[in-house]
Amino acid sequence: MPSGQLAYEMVSHKVKSSTGKESDLTDRYASGPTIPGPTLVMKEGDVAEVTLQHGIADSALPVSIHVHGVHFKIDSDGTMKVLNGVADEAAFPDKPYTYKWTAAPGTAGTWAYHDHAFGNPMLGAEDKGLFGTLIINPASGKVPALIDGKIVDVDLADVKREFIIWMHETTFWGQELNHIIEGGKEIPLWTNPTVGARLGEKVRFHVMGIGTAFHTFHLHAHRWIEPGATAGVDTVNIGPISRTSFIVKAGEGVGPGDWHYHCHVIQHMQSGMMGDFRVIE
Repeated sequence: MPSGQLAYEMVSHKVKSSTGKESDLTDRYASGPTIPGPTLVMKEGDVAEVTLQHGIADSALPVSIHVHGVHFKIDSDGTMKVLNGVADEAAFPDKPYTYKWTAAPGTAGTWAYHDHAFGNPMLGAEDKGLFGTLIINPASGKVPALIDGKIVDVDLADVKREFIIWMHETTFWGQELNHIIEGGKEIPLWTNPTVGARLGEKVRFHVMGIGTAFHTFHLHAHRWIEPGATAGVDTVNIGPISRTSFIVKAGEGVGPGDWHYHCHVIQHMQSGMMGDFRVIE
């Protein structure tokens, strides 16, 4: 990227249904590389093949994708032979590499993918921007949420906006999945973004950590439930590669406004690690 950071870019995304019908989803992604990288969405039961092409200028060092959450064989681990003892599972200039992932039952959730090969000693360049999100939706198409003070199963078809919020050192990196636009659209939000929704809309947040720092994510005026819990929370601890995913009803009980979100580690907040959740009527 012009900043000198590294980033993943979606070149082509095609999906084949169980009947063999193929759909091209490439247009839903931003043109050019983004941080975080393209958000990949699967459903329990799906199988994916992900081919990585090397595009780092003036470098012959390998680059890879290591993914969390899904099932894969050792040749899709995204590491180098010096670590895995099997093979160099990375892309080199003019030599792409293909990974195979299975979203088996029980893998539903929000997961990270990141480089695990670039640099010396070949451990990866996630700190330079090579990270992204994999969302595996449950086969049921529903997730529990705290709505109007009650825990209910929300149909994901009713969620029109999803926000990906990565916490990297003292900066938020954001991305929006907009399901209102026909066919869906991924919109890069870059650093410390203002995210927004209309009053009463159901909004899904995915908050993840990367780097070396530990954080405390806090969203003002809104509460949600953590997986397996029944009590509402408004703050959650986020460490490197740990994550949470939740749904809120925008402005529930509090109305429209610019609702603050930030890291509650005071040094991080003082360094500018904050943004707004803008709720409009």
